[in-house]
Amino acid sequence: MKFSNPSNINSNIFNVIRKQYLISLFYFFLADISNAGITGKISGRVIDANTKKPLLASNIIVQGTTIGSFTDKNGYFVIINIPPGMYDVKCSMIGYKDYIIQDVRVEIDQTTDLNFSMNIEIIAGEQITVDAKKKVIKKDIAATHMSITSKTIEELPLGSIEDVLGLYAGITNQLGVRGGDPSQTLFMVDGTSLKEERNNLPITALPLSAVKEISAQTGGFNAEYNNVRSGVVNVVTKEGNPHHYSGSISIKQSPPSPKHFGISPYDKNSFWLRPYLDSDVCWTGTDNGQWDEYTQRQFPRFEGWNSVSDDFIVDNNHENDLTPSAAQKIYLWEHRKKGFIQKPDQNIDFGFGGPVPLMSKHLGNLRFFMSYRYVQDMYLMQLSRDGLYNKSFLIKTTSDISKR
Repeated sequence: MKFSNPSNINSNIFNVIRKQYLISLFYFFLADISNAGITGKISGRVIDANTKKPLLASNIIVQGTTIGSFTDKNGYFVIINIPPGMYDVKCSMIGYKDYIIQDVRVEIDQTTDLNFSMNIEIIAGEQITVDAKKKVIKKDIAATHMSITSKTIEELPLGSIEDVLGLYAGITNQLGVRGGDPSQTLFMVDGTSLKEERNNLPITALPLSAVKEISAQTGGFNAEYNNVRSGVVNVVTKEGNPHHYSGSISIKQSPPSPKHFGISPYDKNSFWLRPYLDSDVCWTGTDNGQWDEYTQRQFPRFEGWNSVSDDFIVDNNHENDLTPSAAQKIYLWEHRKKGFIQKPDQNIDFGFGGPVPLMSKHLGNLRFFMSYRYVQDMYLMQLSRDGLYNKSFLIKTTSDISKR
C-alpha cells in the first residue's frame, strides 16, 4: 500500500482553494465590468493656432484628478473613465502657452468634445483660460437623453428620485416612461440593476444626498441594456473627498392634516357610511324609492338593516338573533374607527463623507461616503398600520489601487 506525503496533500488542497478563489474573484470583476457605464469620456484634437497643424504628444490633464492623456500624430486624444461632474481641462505643450478650458461637463455614458488651438509662448508662464460652452444640440447623441446633477437636485424641494424624474417630460413619478409600466423601466445604481424580484418594479429608495448624477434615456437606448422596454435610468452615487470631510442634511416635515378632498371619510354622509346610517334608506334599503336613481349610483347598494335582521332571525341559531337597530350598532362598533391623521409626514436625508481616518493615505486615498434616508408617510386612512415607514442606508468606499 502506498501512502501520500501529508505535505503534498496540504499543498494540493491549498492549490485547489487558491484556484477557486481566483475564479470567484475573476467572475466578481467580470460582473462589475459587464454592467452599464457609470463614467464619461472626453475626446478632441490639439492643433497649432497659426498653422492649423496637429500637435503630437500634447499633454491633456483633467485638473483635480490624476486622469489624462497624450495626443497622437494627428493631434487626437481620448480620456476615458472620468466620473461625471464639472472639471477644468488643461492642455500643455513645450513652447506653447498652457490652454485651460473651465467648467467642462462630463456626463454618464456620454462623450464631451474639446478642441485646443495652441499659441506659441512668448513670455514664460503665459496661459489661456476659456469657459466651456454647452452644446444646444449634441450631434453624437441619437437617443432621448437627459442628465440631472446633484446641484440641480439640491435646488428642488423634493425628497425622492421618483419625484425628481417626474418633473421631466415623458416620465411619471412612479418611473413609468412614455406611457409604459414602471416594470418596463431599467433602474441602475452605479451600473447595477436594482429591481424587486416579486413584481419587477425598480427599487428607488435611495438617499438623495448620495446622488451625484442621474442619467435618463427615454428612447433609443443602446443594445448593452437588457430586460428593458420603456427607458433606462442610471444613478451614479457620490464618492468621499480624499482630503477633507463634508456633509449635508435635509429635513422636510409637514404637520398632521387630512389628505382627502371634501368631507371626511368618517363623516356619516361619506361614501362608505351614508347607505348604512341615512334614516331614509338604512332600514329598508337604498332602492326603496327614497333616493333618486342618480343618488343611488353614487353610493354602494345596501338591502337595509331590516333585511339583515331577518336573515339572522330565520336561521336555526337563536343566539345570533338581532333587531335592525342592534345590527346597526354592532356595525358601528366593529367597523368604524377614528382614523384621523395624528402624525406628521417626514423626510430626513443625511450624507457625510471624507477620508477614512488613520489609514486613508496607506490604502490608496481610501475614502467613504455614507448616507441615510428616513421617510414617514401617513396613509389617507388607517389600515393595519397608520402609515408607510421606510429606512435606507448606503455607504460607498473608494480607493485608488494604482495611479491612473
